[in-house]
Amino acid sequence: MLPDDAIDFHVHAAPSLWERKHGTVELARRVAESHLGGFVLKSHFWNTAPMARMAAEQVPDVDIYSSIALNTFVGGFNPSAVKLAIEMGVSVVWLPTFSAANYTPGRHFPFEGQDLTALTDDGALRADARAVLETVADADRDVVLGNGHLGPDETYVILDELEAMGAEVPYLITHPESAFMDLSREDQVAFAERGAYLEKCYLPVTKGDVDVETMATTVDAVGADRCVLSTDYGQPSNPSPPEGLLEFADRLVNTGLSEDEIATMALETPRVLLEPR
Repeated sequence: MLPDDAIDFHVHAAPSLWERKHGTVELARRVAESHLGGFVLKSHFWNTAPMARMAAEQVPDVDIYSSIALNTFVGGFNPSAVKLAIEMGVSVVWLPTFSAANYTPGRHFPFEGQDLTALTDDGALRADARAVLETVADADRDVVLGNGHLGPDETYVILDELEAMGAEVPYLITHPESAFMDLSREDQVAFAERGAYLEKCYLPVTKGDVDVETMATTVDAVGADRCVLSTDYGQPSNPSPPEGLLEFADRLVNTGLSEDEIATMALETPRVLLEPR
């Protein structure tokens, strides 16, 4: 049910701190063998532009979009790291993921200080977080800003700030159905009404955080044109990302979503967001 040249908006590959299903070059080869067109390469630990560039040299027929996640390993809300990443060609800047305070309670990592928040104690946007927004907004091309693992309160404030700045930055709500994101259907609708995009991601389905039928209802509620599809795969225990995305699309169609809606989420909207403008 996937269109030719579909994009997986969120995948992981080696090298990484943890074991991954494929190395980046092998993942690109798997994508080339499928009818997918490309993927967004994500790491929780570093800018993936060098990995993407090396893989693209080996597998030139696949579009590999690089990204950076603003965890403590790159300085957190660090506008210098963002500026460098944009100069290196990243397509997506993710706000803190593993380092987000919204994500870390009860989790045990071999690193201290994984408690980043975009807000001050009184609920205002932190200056360094605003500097990141300004850096993305000032880029000479569109760069997607993903909310990472930030909580809903942080996301509402960031959307307020982007609106106040008059910044037309594409904002992506990362895997909103993941349990730790604590996002209601109403939150998702509210974010979409304010111009944000929603990442409909297969991993929360795989983990049992949501069923695919419930996820499809939020697509109906916000419109397929406000959504992109992803797997967030790369874990050794899960299928290869191309296989996962194909299975995900088939299951969404089985809920009643149309093939046109799948094409919008897996091809048309991702291309609009990721192609330089």
